[in-house]
Amino acid sequence: MKKRMVFTRLVILVLIFAMVCPYVSAAEQASYYLDSYNAYMYAAGNRYVRAYFDVEGTDYMDEIGALSVKIYESDDDDPDGDWTWKKTFTHSDTSGMLVENDYSHSGYVSYRGTAGKYYRAYVGVWAGVDGDGDSRYFYTDIVRAY
Repeated sequence: MKKRMVFTRLVILVLIFAMVCPYVSAAEQASYYLDSYNAYMYAAGNRYVRAYFDVEGTDYMDEIGALSVKIYESDDDDPDGDWTWKKTFTHSDTSGMLVENDYSHSGYVSYRGTAGKYYRAYVGVWAGVDGDGDSRYFYTDIVRAY
């Protein structure tokens, strides 16, 4: 009887592991097209802030990079506070945001703000191949212009 109970518990553990494994392996990769992505803000001086982005595809992509970067301004660095939209950069209007036929792409956009104000960006990244792809949208960290 004890052998049967041990065997049953072992089967249950294997089944639980088999159900959890696909979720663990999927978490290692951003998506089928996006391997990794990141963006951050940098206070470059003379009131300029820069929103940098870095996108890596899972393979050779037809298109890869940033679709859009929206710059927001605030009087303080509270992420839940009042933020005012200042400018939107799009790949169709700004060269260097999206490239063709590459594995990865990095770049930045610059915005001249006001010294002492705080800035962050809402960045949309993209990787696509054969007419299909994936995008992610997220906020950067916050910097103070000087």
